[in-house]
Amino acid sequence: MNIKSLILLAALLPLFSLQADGRRYVWTYEYQTLHRGEAELESYTEFSHLNTDSGRQATTTLQYEYEIGMNNWFDVGIYQKFKQAHESPIAYDGFKLRMRFKLGEKGRWPLDPLIYLEYKDNAAFDHSALETKLILARDFEKLNVSLNPVLEFEFDEDETGVEFEYTAGLSYRVHPILSLGLETKGNADQFYWGPTLSHGKNDLWFGIGLLIPGPETASTDRLIRFIIGVGL
Repeated sequence: MNIKSLILLAALLPLFSLQADGRRYVWTYEYQTLHRGEAELESYTEFSHLNTDSGRQATTTLQYEYEIGMNNWFDVGIYQKFKQAHESPIAYDGFKLRMRFKLGEKGRWPLDPLIYLEYKDNAAFDHSALETKLILARDFEKLNVSLNPVLEFEFDEDETGVEFEYTAGLSYRVHPILSLGLETKGNADQFYWGPTLSHGKNDLWFGIGLLIPGPETASTDRLIRFIIGVGL
């Protein structure tokens, strides 16, 4: 074996030992938290498109999250949000604080449960919301099934509202660092579905997903989300 072959083998060897702990989905959450002392930076980019009588309108949303594992059952994250509406300059859109709690050991229940709590507000502190999410997921060897029912409580200066939403995903790991899946999201009035791809491992990964509307869903023509996660 010559020196070029040895160099090539050394470069490829890490690929055979990578662990696939990165996220499989971009809208749906799985049963996972960061371990104690671990930290991660995530960058979200989302595009929503709507066809109108005056032409196609696009809105871009950017989110940057820093999260840290407090122990092996509980982690915390903070998001900073920016938004650019159609033909408008980008502007600060507020922040989010979120916590995730695992409920027991993995595999103890038919679907592994995790509690997700998130508080969000805008820069003026006049439109806040509390999102409560139950994360239910299970791995069947290379196949993952995840369901996230959501209750969101919105608080304005004059009124309070409650909305039920959901996301769900089905993903198959075709390679130790590559997963292909299908996601859905919606509420009582809207339904979206589409493919998702995830690549990488626990400290370096990315995911991309496309959602298109189901029948009689016309508020948005398509949603595209791209996430990059980097372990710190």
